[in-house]
Amino acid sequence: MAPDQVVYHRYPPPPSAQGIVEHLWVVRLPEGAVEREVLLPDGHGLVTVAVGTPGEHIDPHTLARTPDGSGVRGLADRAFVREQHGPAVRLGAQLDPVALARMGVHTPAHDPVAVSAVLGARVEEECSNALAQGRDADAAALLGSAVAAHAVIPLVGSPLDAIAPVLRSVIAQRGLVRAADLAREADLAVGVLYREVEQTLGITPEAFLAAVRFSAFVRDAIGPGPVRPGDVLAVLRWYLRAGYPPREVERFTGLNHVELRRLEEGIAAALGVAA
Repeated sequence: MAPDQVVYHRYPPPPSAQGIVEHLWVVRLPEGAVEREVLLPDGHGLVTVAVGTPGEHIDPHTLARTPDGSGVRGLADRAFVREQHGPAVRLGAQLDPVALARMGVHTPAHDPVAVSAVLGARVEEECSNALAQGRDADAAALLGSAVAAHAVIPLVGSPLDAIAPVLRSVIAQRGLVRAADLAREADLAVGVLYREVEQTLGITPEAFLAAVRFSAFVRDAIGPGPVRPGDVLAVLRWYLRAGYPPREVERFTGLNHVELRRLEEGIAAALGVAA
């Protein structure tokens, strides 16, 4: 394996995790490799098991760096840059929007909790051992099954049962709906929807919609897989210079001109390149 080669594999969830885990992935970095990616606020929680050199999160707004290793994260409301030096292996489970609520976990994206606190003491160790032995598919299946085992089925007619399909619909529609439309679809009063979404996801309906819009905007341009910061910079620069009306910019990207420019400058600063 060449020093600069990063290997990414994606795995489907085990049958028991259907509707709870959307997909699983493993990223391997050899010694000497450096990977940087943009973590999109795509409307999903995340469980990560990391082995090897710890990574770092870089906040594009402040350039503050925080350690990033194994953990359980809630839904993000903005993008972050992630930097990882090899040797390292990361296993991740991308969750359904309400999976963490079904697991009784209410944690913000920027303040992760330990995997052991959510899934028990042995899961991270077993996944780490499988990764160390090169059994990536087995590690993915172990993590997916563990997540499923800790998720309860929402009570029929409960607010969680009502908003789950609505949130999935938001992602399918790329966030191009209004909060009032969500309340109507869930057959809930707008105030009830706000309360349930905020309690379930940790962010407001508007923040959820804006995050999904931005992620869909970026994904349309660069495709699936790890999101390279240089690709995001190119997308933002092209869009900002295209001269679209302000209302259209916010409608399709979830951010206004000022916010997009600030994000562009922050990603450029995190990479050490000119904005």
